[in-house]
Amino acid sequence: MSKKKDTPYFIGLGVIIMIFGYFAVTNVIHYINKDKVVDSNRSEDRVPVADKFLKKFNKVPDFQFVNQNGDTITNKDLIGKVYVIDFFFTTCPTICTPMSMNMSKVSEALKDQKEFRTISISIDPDHDQPAVLKEYANKYDANSNWYFLTGDKEATYKLSREGFNAYVAESDNEDIRFEHSGNFALVDGNGYIRSRKVRIDDQNENWIYHYNGVQENEIPAQIREIIEDAETLLNK
Repeated sequence: MSKKKDTPYFIGLGVIIMIFGYFAVTNVIHYINKDKVVDSNRSEDRVPVADKFLKKFNKVPDFQFVNQNGDTITNKDLIGKVYVIDFFFTTCPTICTPMSMNMSKVSEALKDQKEFRTISISIDPDHDQPAVLKEYANKYDANSNWYFLTGDKEATYKLSREGFNAYVAESDNEDIRFEHSGNFALVDGNGYIRSRKVRIDDQNENWIYHYNGVQENEIPAQIREIIEDAETLLNK
C-alpha cells in the first residue's frame, strides 16, 4: 500500500478514536459528578451518632450559682460542655455519700475530656457555703472540672423540680432534714438533657430521662451507661 493511499485510512482511524475518546471522557465525568452528588446527599442525610442513640429532652433553664471556689457559674458558662449533674447536700446521712462516690467515678473516667464537667448542686444552701463545699470536694479528690454549686434555695428547688424533673423537698424527719432524688442527668453541649433506651423486658425498651446515680431498691446504679453516653456526646 502506498503512502498516499494510507493517508485517508489513518485520518479515518484518528476520527474514530477521537469520537470514542470524547464519549468515554464524557461518561467518566458524568459518573464522577453523579457520585459526588450521591456522596453529598449521603452527607446531608447522615444523622449524628448521638442523635441515633440518645434522645433529646427539654433544654435546661437558666441558672446562676457559686462554686466551691467562690466563682459564679451559669448555664451559659456550660454551653459547649457536656456535663453530668446531681442534687445533694453535704450533711446528708443517706444516699449522698454513694452518689458522690459514683459521681467521682464519672469525673475520673472523663478527666481528660476538656469539654466535660461534673456538677453537684446543694439543696441546703444555708449551710453549704463555698468553704463547706470546698471541704466536701476535697473528701472526694474532686478535680477542677467538678463544680459544687450553691445559691438561692428557691431557685435551686425550682431548677431541680422543673428543669430536671428531680424530686427535692424538706423533710419532717429532723435527722434527715431533706429528701431528694438519687438520679444523675446528662446534658449536651447545647444545654439539652439527653438519655438512652433501656430494656425493660425481653421484648420492650423504653427511653429513660435520668440515670440511677446510686443503687436503690435492688435497681443498680447506671454509672457505666452515663459515662458511655457522655463519651458519645463528646465524640459525636
